[in-house]
Amino acid sequence: MVRDRGWAGSRVFAEWIRSARVAVVAVVALIAAALLTSTAPRAFAAGMAEEDVPATSVVPDSMESSPAPASSPSTTKLTKPRTRAKSAAATEPSTEPSGEEPASTPSKTTSTKTTTHRRSSHASASARNVEVEPGSARLKLVQDTWAYSAPSKHSKHLEQLHTDKYVMVTGSTKYYLQVKLKNGEVAYVEPSAVSVITQTDKVFQLTHDAAVLDKPNRWAKKVAEVHQPHSVHVIGLALNYMMIKMKNGLVGFIPTTALQ
Repeated sequence: MVRDRGWAGSRVFAEWIRSARVAVVAVVALIAAALLTSTAPRAFAAGMAEEDVPATSVVPDSMESSPAPASSPSTTKLTKPRTRAKSAAATEPSTEPSGEEPASTPSKTTSTKTTTHRRSSHASASARNVEVEPGSARLKLVQDTWAYSAPSKHSKHLEQLHTDKYVMVTGSTKYYLQVKLKNGEVAYVEPSAVSVITQTDKVFQLTHDAAVLDKPNRWAKKVAEVHQPHSVHVIGLALNYMMIKMKNGLVGFIPTTALQ
């Protein structure tokens, strides 16, 4: 009986020792955890770097001026929504019906009428301010043509003139002939529609030096000169000009005043 009691006592003592060890280990673990918890913020503050800051964290003021790395997750999160928004806007179908013009845009007919009106107004203003070199001749039409209210094709059509009829030419502009219609209106026709040059074959002596022009008007290009008292071979008449042929074969126009 004494042996049994001694064995039982030693067993109880061993259990007590084991429980004490477990308790000591638990206490040590709690103390270590408490120490780590109290020292972690200080260690983080002391050793914090940009790469240690999570992408979703608020960066302290002292670090705002530093740009985020190109591979930073925050950059990707910011740019992706914008890219998706742009893609959505680009792929979004237009709500405006295809092939139709906006309501505020005038129709083609209205636009054409407005343009024509503007051109007519501009042509009328040009007719009032046009510079005309006086002339007088009754010339024959060589083709059908319109008589315009101004020296421009965009001006008002006053009357249609027909081939083989005659018109009274009262002057010339740089590109058009001024004519007087039967109703008394002043109009303009293209020189190509009229037989401007009347053929002749005469020799005249120059009384004045003169420039030889490539067309019978004062805006024409100068191509040569003739001098008094030489003679010139006149091969045609064109309003206030004479068409001459020079010895070198050059053909041009000189004013009739050079032969008076």
